[in-house]
Amino acid sequence: MKRSTMIAVLACGTACTMAWTPVRAQEGGMVSERPTTQKPDPSRGEIEATDIVVTANKRQERLKDVPISVSVVAGEQLTRQNVNEVSDLTRSAAALNTAGPFGALSIRGIGSVSFSRSSEGSVGVVVDNVALAGTSTNPPLLFDVARVEVLEGPQGTLFGRNSSAGVLNIVTNAPDPTKVEVIAHADIATRENYIGRAVINLPIADNAALRVAGSFAQAPESHFNLTDRSWVRQRNYAGRARFLWEPTSQITINLAGDYSNADKRGGTPWSVYSSTPGSRLTQRLAACGVTVGEENQQGCIDGGNRGWTESYGFSAQADFEIGTHTLTSITAYRAVEGKVTAYDVDSVPVYRLNQVGPLSTHNVSQELRLTSPSGGTLEYVGGLYYFDSEYDGYVEQLGPIGTDLGIPFPLGQRLTTHAQTTSVAAFGQATVRIGSAFRLIGGARYGNEDVYARSVGTLATGAVAPIRPIAPVMGDVSDDYFSYKLGAQFDVTRDVMVYGTYTRGYKGPSTNDQAGGQTTPILVRPEIPKSGEVGVKASAFGGRLTASLAGFYTKVEDFQAQFFDPAAAAFIFGNAPSLTSKGVSLNIYGRPARGLSLNVGAVYNDARYGDGYLVACAQGQTLAQGCVPQIVGGVVRGQVDDAGGNRLIGAPEWKVTASGEYAAALTSAIQGFVQADMVYSSRVYWEAAFNPIAQNDPAALFGARVGVRFDRERFGFSVFGRNLFDTYRAASRFATPVAAQQRDPRAYSQISGPESRRVIGLSLDAWF
Repeated sequence: MKRSTMIAVLACGTACTMAWTPVRAQEGGMVSERPTTQKPDPSRGEIEATDIVVTANKRQERLKDVPISVSVVAGEQLTRQNVNEVSDLTRSAAALNTAGPFGALSIRGIGSVSFSRSSEGSVGVVVDNVALAGTSTNPPLLFDVARVEVLEGPQGTLFGRNSSAGVLNIVTNAPDPTKVEVIAHADIATRENYIGRAVINLPIADNAALRVAGSFAQAPESHFNLTDRSWVRQRNYAGRARFLWEPTSQITINLAGDYSNADKRGGTPWSVYSSTPGSRLTQRLAACGVTVGEENQQGCIDGGNRGWTESYGFSAQADFEIGTHTLTSITAYRAVEGKVTAYDVDSVPVYRLNQVGPLSTHNVSQELRLTSPSGGTLEYVGGLYYFDSEYDGYVEQLGPIGTDLGIPFPLGQRLTTHAQTTSVAAFGQATVRIGSAFRLIGGARYGNEDVYARSVGTLATGAVAPIRPIAPVMGDVSDDYFSYKLGAQFDVTRDVMVYGTYTRGYKGPSTNDQAGGQTTPILVRPEIPKSGEVGVKASAFGGRLTASLAGFYTKVEDFQAQFFDPAAAAFIFGNAPSLTSKGVSLNIYGRPARGLSLNVGAVYNDARYGDGYLVACAQGQTLAQGCVPQIVGGVVRGQVDDAGGNRLIGAPEWKVTASGEYAAALTSAIQGFVQADMVYSSRVYWEAAFNPIAQNDPAALFGARVGVRFDRERFGFSVFGRNLFDTYRAASRFATPVAAQQRDPRAYSQISGPESRRVIGLSLDAWF
């Protein structure tokens, strides 16, 4: 879509929004709530002050009433667990994991990373009703957040195109016209870890308010470069402004704008933890002082590790009341700009291969939906959705990569890509009450995905030949789809509900725009999950605590995955025939007693690839371990492993998360508090092929915080510790790039995360 067309769509959407008259906005989010002075009627599912409320179905509901397995993470928990980025949420939600390097997310094991510029992740990220694109690589920072809802299982009916595994529904704090409020928070910790946040809420009038929030975060040191004696410095700067205006009792306007900048420089992108004795790679690492081992966080590069990404956008939401119904318009524009100015990918201080490149993505979306009132015989949400995205960028690789193999010439290419995705859909979901306790659920989404991508390769300046083929690649695919949801729920008592659902989800097609060749498929088929779930939910302590237990079974057809194709001699984006994810999840959330808050989650998940998924053998994998020749046209083209029966990448069989706080008055003016959290994960595999090296051992990481609050909780300080027992656990592991060209056939590298080593720090808080 042309930029002028994007602006026209936004202007029209905003103008149409302003012309209507909506209802009052929910505190802490942009979901409508009709004001009432009547006492809530629990028999009709109406909300009481003590109830835990979520918006998983795009309306306010008690958590206990939602027929979905939902993990809720409150803003207070994000602060006490030092959660700053979306990837950090894996410490707070048992069902959420990473599916590989570079921030790819998975829910119940389903999710993958891709180099394709026209693909999306399987986990959707929604911020204040705006669905983001490129969620795997450019997620938002988490500050001034009311809560995060992790919706488990396919959510295609209401959330659409990139939610085949689930959704992260992020709700930020809303402006409040009734008070001036200033909030400040700061963390100072070891490993050069710093966080600063500030929020100001300003009433403009009795019916309008402005809320402005800013954040700075410097992640803990993770990788050290012995060549220039530098650590990785990952700094994030972000700001957000929200304006709430209620010009009449029937109109609510929510305007929001945000900007963030992520800057990385220094250190190394990864560290080698396993290499072949005597290889050129091993010799060079040893000469530089690197001790290769399971907990290595040191590297030795001379080409630099620098890059930045900035994202920004705005949204306009208007809700207006038509009789007892609410019509909502949400118009949004998002942009991501970035550039890698230096990226040494050969792991050594000898020039072999460097990479650079810029990127630019621009998205526009428009959603219109009609919501019926809550509590009637028929409740429904229906609407229309439009989305358009454009990507432009290039990746340039250059270096004498074959020198150690006897080819001492610079090789390289520049691959320039343009990709565009357009999506339109109509959707609806309804709940029919049959009697006072039984409800039937039905929903559907019909839409079209149109994906186009073109990549043109040229020789890099100074290169005598490309490293890989540079023939042009072009793909264009249009697909109509139909996804749906069917279910039922029954209130056993006022506080106990059982439910069952069956869902057919959808993730749109893509193109293999970063790899070409006669054996490489250009088009990537849509990913189709089919999922059944049964569960029970119960609330206690007057609705202040909710517990849920769910059993699930999901089969995904044509799972979209990145893998190495020996026949093409390249990483390609394609389809695994199938996978299954089945198990049980438990969530307990709330405030059961005065001063006590709890959040506990546990998941048992047996997630495995289906038969017929041929992947490159792991380095060093033997015939006895499943590595067999691949024969194409009567010719052996490489060695492959049928990954059928292997566990999904990044999906532990068991995962448990727990977080809690207990606060009590020490004097009439001082309150003391103790916080603790834990995340346990069983063994995690990082390759689809059988590989005893590229995996994480089972581990449990613990955190704690002790502090005081005084002057009616207006001020406070605390001492905290992350990974208290200094248990090393890599964020991801993979075969070392450019190792084979340095005569090392079995090298593996790892990326260390913010929790890979112990951090001790001090927090300061002010609220007035």
